[in-house]
Amino acid sequence: MKKISRVELKVGKEIQPTGFPLGRITTIEYCSLESFIDGRKKKRWPCWTVRTKAPRPLHKYLIVDWGKDGIILWKKSKLEFAPKGAKLWVGRSGLEEMENITGSGPESYVYSMLVYILDPKAKSPSRFFCIERLRNNRIFRYQGFRISE
Repeated sequence: MKKISRVELKVGKEIQPTGFPLGRITTIEYCSLESFIDGRKKKRWPCWTVRTKAPRPLHKYLIVDWGKDGIILWKKSKLEFAPKGAKLWVGRSGLEEMENITGSGPESYVYSMLVYILDPKAKSPSRFFCIERLRNNRIFRYQGFRISE
């Protein structure tokens, strides 16, 4: 997959990761995680929404910068549950708050998030699965791909 650099991630910029349609970054949110490990907010990262002209489900995807854990591209998943052999990534799972800083839509969301590593035996895992559940019981499922170290 084509590597994306942090410098490229700006609202209004067009990007096209390998295997994904050309899209424009439309919003940025900041996320804070209260990990299931100890319940403290200790992780914070930006999340960019990329909108495309492609039909669903690739009309939109998300890119997050998890610092030392890399840049991850998330797209909607057809999977309902993590597949057999996946490993829960406890350090990236917990209660998350997403703050919208672009001025469009709700100011923040609070939800629970479970992140699984789909290739746990890899030296540097690069495939992930995530389930998010909002307060209103809406559930979102995503497949993630590391697109930068």
